Formats: sequence, structure tokens, C-alpha cells
Amino acid sequence: MATKARKSKKKSNRIVLIKKANDLIESRYKFDIWETRIFLSVLSQIRRDDQEFQSYRIRYRDVINVFGLKSGDSYAYLRDGARSLMSKKFVLNYEEKGVKREKLYHILRTVDVMQDGEEGKSGSTNNEYIDVVVEDVMRPLLLQLQKNFTAYDLQNVVKLGVYPIRVYELLKQYQTIGHRTIRVDEMKIMFEVEDKYRLFGDFNRWVIRPAIKEINEYTDLMVTDTEKVKEGRRVVAMKFTFRQKNEIELAEMRGEDIQQLSLDLVNDEAAAVEREMEQEAEHSIAKTEKDKLFDRFHRDVIERFAVTPSVFLHLLEKYSAAEIEKAIGVTNRAKYNQQIKKSVAGFFVKALKDGFTDEVEEKARKKEEQAQLKMELATALSELEERKKAAINDKIRELLKANAKLTNQAIKQLRSDPITSIFIKTKEEAAGRKLTVDDFRKDRALVDAVKAKIMELAKDDFVDLLAGFEAEGKVLRKGRG
Repeated sequence: MATKARKSKKKSNRIVLIKKANDLIESRYKFDIWETRIFLSVLSQIRRDDQEFQSYRIRYRDVINVFGLKSGDSYAYLRDGARSLMSKKFVLNYEEKGVKREKLYHILRTVDVMQDGEEGKSGSTNNEYIDVVVEDVMRPLLLQLQKNFTAYDLQNVVKLGVYPIRVYELLKQYQTIGHRTIRVDEMKIMFEVEDKYRLFGDFNRWVIRPAIKEINEYTDLMVTDTEKVKEGRRVVAMKFTFRQKNEIELAEMRGEDIQQLSLDLVNDEAAAVEREMEQEAEHSIAKTEKDKLFDRFHRDVIERFAVTPSVFLHLLEKYSAAEIEKAIGVTNRAKYNQQIKKSVAGFFVKALKDGFTDEVEEKARKKEEQAQLKMELATALSELEERKKAAINDKIRELLKANAKLTNQAIKQLRSDPITSIFIKTKEEAAGRKLTVDDFRKDRALVDAVKAKIMELAKDDFVDLLAGFEAEGKVLRKGRG
């Protein structure tokens, strides 16, 4: 008797928990975006008390709703994603008796889809679903998880790309700690991009930076700092510092009424804060720094702007006197110029949270941003130059492999050149002998001269290569100049 397929959950405001073993999060695999959506849809249907996998039904319209996609997308994406997921696997590394090993897990046992060409026919909409069954070998990684697992709300990742989801999960594992250092080579292996992004600059540009941007914009985490860990000049690891977003940040991200939330906070939380402060007042005679700030600014913030005491106390936990003073000034000027359309209290909270500035401060901020852009451009161009040098060296090695006499030809021309011949003679006088081919391979200046001459002799082989890097440099300058 066939097992009845468990239906996927439709989008709602309730939490849809995704749970994965930490070993699975850190395993090696590479999904495309539809494979990722299908796998997450399966996980969203797994219940805490499940001891066996069910047959999971994933309806196309539910995927569209949950992940906020355009309804014009075709069922074929869901079907093709399910088919390709059949061939994918997770690779988990482990060590046994000092020997490094890896275990491969195939993910799906069966996939049931509507055949090509059936979509669009009368009545086919009700059949736009897939049924999948997960391989039993996956049970320790997904079912009955009691320890060494990570859980999060599905809504935190529905707007993320493939790599941002991977980075988010790696950070979510360390949420209670607030920071994590991950080796770059290990991340590349996990994501299966070690061949695609060999240089750190490329990996940082196309994987890390976009991931941080999306995590900060769409999830419950805020990455506040990243640090490059180096061995010599080489970046070997990345340290991520992050925190859980507060209620105001989460409400703003979800499109909720930030001004109303700013005034009310959350009723339970506001009451808890007030009770906590009352208890602290009973047990402490000396004023805390927060008390001093409250006394200093309460007339403006509470009496003039109508911010509730509980909300103001909550804000004092996070913001400094200078930040509060600046927000008060900005709010006063906006109020005087009749620029506040709704709540003065809401404007003040947003001014404090977003760091609203005056014209002079705004100019200084823009100047700082320009300086940052210039620094990023210089870094990007430096990384581009390193890749260019590496590509030239690879091409020269390729040419020398095909023509072993090319080095001697280059040296011969260097000796006959009026300018470089003087340089070579100076080197020979200093050495007290005639330079050999080995000298041209060891001396840095001579090596560079030989390379330049080889590029001149075989210039046709370098035209496309140099043009490509030149074009990339122009794009960088245009984008950050």
C-alpha cells in the first residue's frame, strides 16, 4: 500500500522550522537554486517525532508562495530540479584510526513528476506537484535530532541565493557565540567551488560579499564585521562577527509598522524591561550609566517627543550619549522645518537607529564612503594585477613547453638591444663573468626582462589574454570610480 504523500506547508506568519545535523551543514555539496528550494521544502515537512521518512508532496504553487517567486515561472523548473537532485549527493569527511575518509550520501530514493509537455493542458494545474522520497541513509542527518544540530525559521532563507544560504547556516551554528572563523579552503571545498574561484579575491567578490549583503538584508542575523586572517600575504581564513537582530530591526525587515512598534515596542518586552529596571532600582543606590543618560535626555525624548519610558530604556541599552544627542538634534530640526509627517517619537527612533545626519555630517560621510570605494578599487585592481601576472606566467610556461628554444631567443635579443645590453653588461661586470641561462632564470630583474621579451616575440598569443584583463579593469574602474 502506497504511503500518502505529506503536503508542503503554505506560506504563513508562523515559524516553519528547518533542522539539519551540523555534519550535513558542513558537508560538501553543490545545489542550484531549485534543488535548494526542493530540499528545503522537504525539510519543512519533517516533524519532530518522525522516525521514518514519508513521501513528501511539493506543490508548485506552494513553492511560488513560500519563496516569493513570480507565478509566471514554469513547473518545468520544479520538475527539472527534482530530476537533477536525484543525482546529487552529500559528502561528509571524517577520520577513523588516523585515516581520513569520506562518506557519500545519496539524497532522494524516488521522484514522481508530471511528464514534459503535460503542463498547460486543461486541468493540469492540480497536477503541478512532485512527490519525493528521501533515502533512508539520510535519517541520522535529518530525523530525531537531539544534539549537534542547527535549526532556523525557513522564512530567513527564502529570499537568499545558494551561497548566502550556505554561509547563513554556517553562522547560525555559532549564533550563541556571535563569531566564527572559517578557513577559506574549507569553505571552497564545502561549496565545491575550489576550481571556479581559486583566488581569494574572486571568492570574496562573488561568494562572501554577496552572502553578507543578503544575510544582513533578509535574515534574522546581522554580520557586523569580517576580518581576513592571513599567513604572510595569503588570506587563509575569514572571521565573521555577527548578532541576532532586535525586534525593531526584524519588524522593519518584515515591512511591519516600525513607528507603532517603536512606540509600543512589544508589550511583553516593554513590561519586562520596566520590571527589570524597577528591580535594579530597589537593589542599587548608585546610578548606572543608563540611569544618567535617562536623566540627561528624558525631557527631550519622553516629554517633548512622546517616546514611552520603556522604549527609551530599551534604546539606552544599545546607543551612546553622542548618538542620542545627534538624533535629538536631527529630530528637533526636522520638527522645526515641519518635515515629520507622522509620529515624532517614531521619527526619533528611526533617526537614532539609522544614524540620520545633518548636511555637514552627510558630506563627511560621503567623503568617507568615497575613500572606502577608492580603497576597495585599489584592492580589486591589485588582485586583478596578481591574476594577470599569474595568467601571463601560465601562458609563458605553455609556450616554453611547446618551444624550448624560446628562452635563448629572448636572451639573444636582449643582448642585441641597445638598452638592455648595457644592463646585462653591468650585471656581467659585477659578476666578473658572462651571464649564463641560469642567471637569467634566477635574477629577478633578468627574469622580468626575459618574460617581457617572450611576450614581445609571441605577442599574438597574449592579445586576447591582455585584452580580457584590460576590459575587467575598465569595468572595475567604472563600477567603483
